[in-house]
Amino acid sequence: MVMTGRSFSAVCGLDTLRPRLAEVRRSARSPAGGLLFLSGALTQQLPAVTELVRDVWKGIPTCVVPAAGVLSERGEIESEAAASGLLWEGGRSLAFAAQPGALGAAVAEVLAPASPPSAAGAVGARGGPRAGTMLVFARPDALGAEHLGALVAAAPGSCIFGAGTVGASPRAISAAGEILEAPVAGLALMGLSLPLLEACGGCRLLSAFHSIDEVTDGGLVLSAGGKPALELLSSCTAHIRRRGTPDPAEPAPVVLAALADPGTESDEAPRYVVRPVRGIDPSRRALLIGDAARPGVRLAFAVRDAAAARTELAAAAQRAARGTLGAAPRFALYLSCAGRGQNLHGAPDVEARILKQRFGDLPIAGMHSAFEIIPWAGGDDIRIALYTGVLALFRAPS
Repeated sequence: MVMTGRSFSAVCGLDTLRPRLAEVRRSARSPAGGLLFLSGALTQQLPAVTELVRDVWKGIPTCVVPAAGVLSERGEIESEAAASGLLWEGGRSLAFAAQPGALGAAVAEVLAPASPPSAAGAVGARGGPRAGTMLVFARPDALGAEHLGALVAAAPGSCIFGAGTVGASPRAISAAGEILEAPVAGLALMGLSLPLLEACGGCRLLSAFHSIDEVTDGGLVLSAGGKPALELLSSCTAHIRRRGTPDPAEPAPVVLAALADPGTESDEAPRYVVRPVRGIDPSRRALLIGDAARPGVRLAFAVRDAAAARTELAAAAQRAARGTLGAAPRFALYLSCAGRGQNLHGAPDVEARILKQRFGDLPIAGMHSAFEIIPWAGGDDIRIALYTGVLALFRAPS
């Protein structure tokens, strides 16, 4: 298998990061772009790390992303100072950074001169003249639904995905060596085939879905399916099964709100995102969920579930592998919620092992994130998700 990506991961400090960066740079012939994920104490040294990357990976557009943990095909590193990096060859990478309200304009500006008509056929069947792959990383308090809509409008036909940072804002480095710092930053990958993208959840549903009837401004759900929202929640919590042997000292799992788009009540397995239940109003028998809860949106309840997370990731990896249609995989990115990992599975490297079992030594880099940005509705929309794994498999053109 010919690979055009080079990855690394290691527990390291600032002094030992330089040789790691230099080693992966020497192994890549003509890198077009790079990613570096940081965790632990390295996130507190973000300015120095960014300067180091600009020096060692000179001329390579790169995004530096602070995370809760890092991962590669070698395993997952949590709760330590560590880095995971990837350089890839082929295409062209364009760095961008912006305030949330200016994100759409910033992406449109960076794409405007980047897509000659001859490039359209190189970016995939959905791609238009400005289509590519948009890697987007954002500080958790920075991104809202209105910003995501502007991003989709600015890059029509593109594959857009990403994650929320942990501890600081992301930083992007342009090909000219300019360091771009803002609450949202990323890379536009042009001239590569669009990746095979799979998003896999990590929750188990506790109830059926019910259409939200009444909700106040701010997302206080009063009723759904003709019943008070608090009554729906109370009716399903008695059925929660704890992982392993029940322990009276172990706190009950946190129940999450599962939200699916409006649709027919007969849908057996609608796609959904989860949100925390932020509060309870006993006097109104209502639940505070937030702005994602709107009239017509369907509401159910769920809990994190390790078995579901493993099963969904294995299935997602299998779908991605089958989707290559004979084209050689080049490298992959895997963005996994910080609520997964060892915290969910009770053991290290569970998800990294699933990926390695499917893809072998394929170069992979990724992070444990604050949230995930995933495609929705056939790729014509994107959403913010929680407790989700996002797998992007890049392959050579077939």
